[in-house]
Amino acid sequence: MKKQIIILVIASLFFTYSSNAQSKVGEFSWQTSLPAGEFKDFIEKVNVLGLNFQGRWYLKNNRTSIGGSMSFFYFQDKKGKTTVEIPESGTFTGNITNFTNIYGLQAIIQQDLKPKGEKSVPFIRAGVGGAYQDQRTYTGIYEIKNDGVQFMANAEAGVRIGDRYKSIVLAATWHYLPAAGDMVNTSFFGIKLGICYFN
Repeated sequence: MKKQIIILVIASLFFTYSSNAQSKVGEFSWQTSLPAGEFKDFIEKVNVLGLNFQGRWYLKNNRTSIGGSMSFFYFQDKKGKTTVEIPESGTFTGNITNFTNIYGLQAIIQQDLKPKGEKSVPFIRAGVGGAYQDQRTYTGIYEIKNDGVQFMANAEAGVRIGDRYKSIVLAATWHYLPAAGDMVNTSFFGIKLGICYFN
């Protein structure tokens, strides 16, 4: 819980800075995510806790913007009575819960498909960077923990609706973190709803 509080405080400060300092646009969004691929074997349920804070600066062409983002995702899946392998200890059968926390930091580039002054502006966006992930399996009496730093990439397509000062953002997203150590490949699709401010 302490890590979540720290990341939210840092992200809030980042968003405040990106909205009010020298940046051209600051954005905050909430994401609902659906696990995919190998990650779906670990977490099957839809995740409703995904937060993203970002700041971007427009280049001279006024359609391309670059910047950075901080994100946090939490997934949990109560598997019920299941048998799992415990490293170096055989197997365990019981009520199993899998969960993971992902803290991401990425460089972002966005291409607007219409002039940014329009009321409705479709866009595409990509990000690359790193993330700390903490994957755990909890048995009630024993916990299997795999964590570490991973490469993180994402792609988005969406639309911004509003005026030249503030807008609503709706986007479809995809995130990918390759396997590292004992952590499985982590990939998930999402729907993102956010707000952005221009200055």
